[in-house]
Amino acid sequence: MSTKSSIVSGSTFHLYHESLDDSYIYLELEQVPFEASYNRVMVPIPVHIWEVIRQYPGIDLSWAEKTDEDILQHVQQEVQERIEKSKSADGSQASLISLAGSMTYGSADLPETEQIQKGLDAFYALRTHQQEVKAAIEELAEQQQQQPSAQF
Repeated sequence: MSTKSSIVSGSTFHLYHESLDDSYIYLELEQVPFEASYNRVMVPIPVHIWEVIRQYPGIDLSWAEKTDEDILQHVQQEVQERIEKSKSADGSQASLISLAGSMTYGSADLPETEQIQKGLDAFYALRTHQQEVKAAIEELAEQQQQQPSAQF
């Protein structure tokens, strides 16, 4: 099973992110020149590929502005739905429901308070990560505005 989540691809490129890695967006290019040296790789991106790529957002930042109360409400609702689905499910369905969301909340048969705490920890960490990414984007954009425009 691939952990790549495609954003956009073509016959000679693939822009994607890894499912468990919100820190990077990856670009694979085929049949293009590149230069590599210690700690540096330079890949010229053909303009037609760039024009396709730039239409797609790089990362979901929807949690960056969420308040603690927003997160608490979301987590409580998700946990409540998991518990209800788990109670009403039979055999193999119950196992699948327990597995779904387990990386965030733990098993659906854990006590509600424990699932909520695990969910809060996960979403607080997600929010912090997204806030850091958003701040880095804003800082880079500000630096770009302060530099004189390059003429091509």
